[in-house]
Amino acid sequence: MKRKEAKAKRIRNYNVVKKLMKEYFDKELESARRHLERLELVYGRPEFVSESGKFYTDGELIVYPEDVSRAKEHLEKFLPKYKKQWEDRLEAADNAGKLVEINISVNWSRNHTWGMNPHAEAWVCFEDPEYGTRSAYGEDRASGCGYDKRSAAMNGALCLACKKKDDEERKTSCRLGRASIDRFVIEHGEELWKEYAIDRTPFPHLSFGGKGTGTFTGLFRQIGNQYQRCMPVTDYLIDYRERDYGSDVYHIIRKDRI
Repeated sequence: MKRKEAKAKRIRNYNVVKKLMKEYFDKELESARRHLERLELVYGRPEFVSESGKFYTDGELIVYPEDVSRAKEHLEKFLPKYKKQWEDRLEAADNAGKLVEINISVNWSRNHTWGMNPHAEAWVCFEDPEYGTRSAYGEDRASGCGYDKRSAAMNGALCLACKKKDDEERKTSCRLGRASIDRFVIEHGEELWKEYAIDRTPFPHLSFGGKGTGTFTGLFRQIGNQYQRCMPVTDYLIDYRERDYGSDVYHIIRKDRI
């Protein structure tokens, strides 16, 4: 008799996050259905046509032809596609290697219009069953004014975005690196999820762009500092240097690797 294969072990908090995501999309889909039904109650009915004939209104709602088509597309195409993207992202995190360390470098340059602008580069190292460890590289820039540019560039770099011209090795490394960061957030649970650097929608993930780098560095105890408050992440440490010129450096490393 053939033995039944054991079910693969899930990462910590997988079921909690999956439930959160299901609740979010159930709510979004129901809201989209109700919105479309409301539009269809008004659109196309002779008693609700406007004097110009360009739209329909029941006195409360104004409906143009494109409003109905957009609502249908949102319900039938966009939301299912968006849901599938996040479901795939959760599965990728469930299969990802554990995060080992992150190195970020931020270099500043002067712009005649927007002042000092940052260019962030990130190297993410994570466990890999084939190579032992593997790394991924990302970069991003920020300019303009009215928001925190340093954190925007850093967060963008940690998204590990690829270009069409990149080879498959780099695309694979970036995909695995992003999944490792997601796993890090998911496994650290509610203490981390309630932090401002985390976006809980549709499931908890790192998102601190424009929020200030303190929202990110404040997740970890600084190496050598024994007197900081209790941090939401206890198994990783950080060492960093920030300046508004030249370059900034950030190093996050798992405790067992020191």
